[in-house]
Amino acid sequence: MELYDLISKFKHLAYSQKKYHVDRQGEYAQLVFDNAHMDDWLTCVGELLGAPIKTEAQPVTDDIVQLTEDFGEIFDHQTLFYREIDTHRIMAMFWPWKDQPSTTLKIMILTKG
Repeated sequence: MELYDLISKFKHLAYSQKKYHVDRQGEYAQLVFDNAHMDDWLTCVGELLGAPIKTEAQPVTDDIVQLTEDFGEIFDHQTLFYREIDTHRIMAMFWPWKDQPSTTLKIMILTKG
């Protein structure tokens, strides 16, 4: 699975910014959207990746810190989805903004290893 294929699943959802990044660990995209659309985004990502391994109401565990620390980490008020498919790890992190009614979704496809 390529990042482009994954992002194309979100084309019907509203977002205000999109950035791409590729490095030795894999491909990343950051999409910023209005919090009014949060349920739509969570549903869409959940349909692709299954249930989140950490919701905004759950505390961060050491395992989750270890999983996310190279990619910006996840904190108590944030949501994390994670799934392994074939030779890839797919991670989606929802980072709500404190100062505006927006959220950044950082979604990545990483090679296992």
